Amino acid sequence: MMNLHKKMEEMLLKRHTHISMHVPGHKNNTIGYLSSLHLDFDMTEIDGMDDLHEPTGILQEVNQTLSGKYPGYHAQMMVNGTTNGILSAVYAVSDQTERYFIVDSAHKSVYHALKLLNCKPVHIKSTEIVNRQLDSHDTIIITYPTYSGEAIDISNIIQYAHNYGTTVITDEAHGAHLDMAPDFPKSSMKYDSDITIQSYHKMLPALTMASVIFTKSRALHDKVMKYVNYFETSSPSYLIMLSIESAQEFYDNFKPELFNKNRKKIIQTLKSREIIVKSQNDPTKLILNHPSLTPYELAKVFTDRHIYHEMVTDRGVLWCLPLFHNGHSYPLRLLLERIGSADFSRVHITPEKTNLEILKNRTCIRTIVPYPPGVPLVHEGETITDNHMNWLSHYVSNRVRMEGIQYNLEYYKNEDNR
Repeated sequence: MMNLHKKMEEMLLKRHTHISMHVPGHKNNTIGYLSSLHLDFDMTEIDGMDDLHEPTGILQEVNQTLSGKYPGYHAQMMVNGTTNGILSAVYAVSDQTERYFIVDSAHKSVYHALKLLNCKPVHIKSTEIVNRQLDSHDTIIITYPTYSGEAIDISNIIQYAHNYGTTVITDEAHGAHLDMAPDFPKSSMKYDSDITIQSYHKMLPALTMASVIFTKSRALHDKVMKYVNYFETSSPSYLIMLSIESAQEFYDNFKPELFNKNRKKIIQTLKSREIIVKSQNDPTKLILNHPSLTPYELAKVFTDRHIYHEMVTDRGVLWCLPLFHNGHSYPLRLLLERIGSADFSRVHITPEKTNLEILKNRTCIRTIVPYPPGVPLVHEGETITDNHMNWLSHYVSNRVRMEGIQYNLEYYKNEDNR
């Protein structure tokens, strides 16, 4: 019946045009040059098309082009997303690592990798890591920039870590566009991160799951490739790889003037409607609030107008701006019109009715993860405390999607009925 196809058509082809303020960076194929890709390019690793896991031909040429983004690094395309890179990176240094430090917070893929290795991480704040005694058997895992576009002083952390011979892995999933313009944050690779993984599909115009892993040394690259081969599909998508190549060309030729101009228009229009706009370290990210609405209510106003956000939390509604360029087809005028005509005076969210009391003081059976951003709230094996319950109730009442919550509820319902 092709129900998924029908659903996609409803989202994209109905009279209310879907306006993307979320990833992927091609924004419904209105940014970049993905229209040059055709379904008949969906090939496999036949003679002449190389081998992604041991590239020596055309795919190696693409990797070498990607390496030129940050000279001195070895680059490898990946078609399983940055999750694949995180798993591979954590495993690649496992033979030399006795302690893994997670700075501030991390995506669930980091915890999955450590769980598979049976390692318990040390959590530490970014402001405290430079006061911690480290050594060559430590590995630091940093998320930079954050999901919402904040950039910590990563240069100081990397320098401090390297003074002790400590390895640094940077989850730069939301940073493939860094260094594209003078006022964009600098990549961790500008400061010699040992392994950096970038999701090209997040902000650059590439297909979902398009990622690149960068390694500083050849020896480390070889270790990483061993585990990329373990975790990545043996049937890589050439369409995704083509989109990585296209996104890199977009990156290399990007001029920021139109982006800056249109970003200013969007912010001015939002402010004219009394929306509070908070700029982030990353200019492509905005956090929005309204003086008389909760962030969840504000998000509903936008989605009712078919403007779709990346994430909503208590901090506000997160928008990921398009990387405007000459020849783009992003519906900017329609976006501004919809913001201008939106009604911010009447909005109601019907609370989700879910009885969570059954979970109180119980052991979490499967990690509970608000998604996005994908940072665990309660880890598997942890006791679900009163504080956890407050957050769970808050998220449920505001219809925040949480992975793992239903599994825990069903588990304890079954347990109590025995």
